[in-house]
Amino acid sequence: MAALPTFTIVTPSFNQGRYLRRNLESVAGQQGVSVEHILLDGGSTDDTLDVIARHGGHLAHWRSAPDGGQTASLIEGFSRARGQVWGWLNSDDYLWDERALLHVAEAFAARPEAAMVSGDTVLVTEDERPAMLDMVPGPSARKMRYTMCVPQQSTFWRAEAYRAVGGIDPAFRYCMDFDLFQRMSQGRAMARVPRFVAAFRLQPASKTATWGDVYRREVALCQSRYGRGALHWLAVKAVTMELRLGSAAAELAALASGRKLPCLANCRWEPCRAFARKRHGLSF
Repeated sequence: MAALPTFTIVTPSFNQGRYLRRNLESVAGQQGVSVEHILLDGGSTDDTLDVIARHGGHLAHWRSAPDGGQTASLIEGFSRARGQVWGWLNSDDYLWDERALLHVAEAFAARPEAAMVSGDTVLVTEDERPAMLDMVPGPSARKMRYTMCVPQQSTFWRAEAYRAVGGIDPAFRYCMDFDLFQRMSQGRAMARVPRFVAAFRLQPASKTATWGDVYRREVALCQSRYGRGALHWLAVKAVTMELRLGSAAAELAALASGRKLPCLANCRWEPCRAFARKRHGLSF
């Protein structure tokens, strides 16, 4: 097996001080891999700078100043990246455990042809109670043509794939991940590591909770890149259902194998989402 790759993790942030410590500590605590962590803050006015001073000693680079938003921060961060494998972790999200990136690194080493590797994600409440799971097996360029088939927090890619497609498109404010992953996946192999890699925090100020209209417009733009018309949109619906069924199958297979799951609600199914909303008082 090839040597384990080095990582660069970019974290964009703005007024997320209450969550940032968890993010910083989750990256700093990774075992068995070399990680470069870059933090780009948009000039926060909360306690972000105090959190960085106390818990950001491991950071390879950070700055705090007004910028053009999340997309601009990510572009700047990756322009500084020196690792072989890259990913981004928003400031309110965190790596699931101290071996999360090691599992990803081992998958890249075992699959040298893979340009992208994705793991599973736990969706947690604001106070970090597991609410739902995102377990999507078999990521592929075909699926990415039609829908966002992998969770952003748990997806990583080789630096050369990012550079080959020209990086993040600054025109996207929300779905820069879907756009980037869609372009990087075409003509390249993708792989999945059947482990929980990251946690996605469901909290009121997140873009997921507040940018619904922008999200829908940008998703539609990505989904129409490779086709239009009735047959194309039927294909979008078919692949979406394929992902839902695959996610349920992955969860059942995990339970059958004895794998311990943090919760059972599957975020790809609306009845499970409704259950999670009611149980945890979520507003998404």
